[in-house]
Amino acid sequence: MGHPEWGQVYQAKLELGELIDHVYSHKPYLLEIWNSNPRKILEIGVGGGSTSIFLSYLGIETHALDNDPAVIKKSQENNHNLKGGLKIKEGDAFNLPYENDSIDIICHQGFFEHFEDKDIHRLIKEQLRVARRIVFSVPTKYYLSNALGERLLTKGQWERILKDFKISKSVYYGRPRNETFIKRAMAAVGWENIYYYAVIDR
Repeated sequence: MGHPEWGQVYQAKLELGELIDHVYSHKPYLLEIWNSNPRKILEIGVGGGSTSIFLSYLGIETHALDNDPAVIKKSQENNHNLKGGLKIKEGDAFNLPYENDSIDIICHQGFFEHFEDKDIHRLIKEQLRVARRIVFSVPTKYYLSNALGERLLTKGQWERILKDFKISKSVYYGRPRNETFIKRAMAAVGWENIYYYAVIDR
């Protein structure tokens, strides 16, 4: 699949308010990571750093990997400005520069939907070499926009892609921020299901 120029997508400075909005929107996904009680995590595809910077605030040893130097530079700046404890390196997701069983949890939000099924399978196998658990989140067909070339699928479609692996949890989630009539109207057309997360265990 074609991929955007991620350095351009994440060129803006990450502000604290935006990080808080991100955390609120992804509360179920982040709680899943926290409740797994990891000591050391790795996020693949760091983006602006919102997820990993937040997790580093919780006292978890937090690492992130990306293959785009521009994204790495910006996420390092964001980590510094927001006083995070994130450790970031450049690397290939298909050949992770980590030893077997060296990470407790590998996580990513907004990563798998940019790959075809066969590459997702390759990525999962490589991640399970390094960690016993993967927790990932993707936007679904209810997200309403695929401006970055995402494959917007349903929970059922993701479960079919993942069927050869041990799926410990598979759920929709969504936390719209508007508490008014607009929220209720959007929920009626699927807004509560705008994201999907799954837990895969070795």
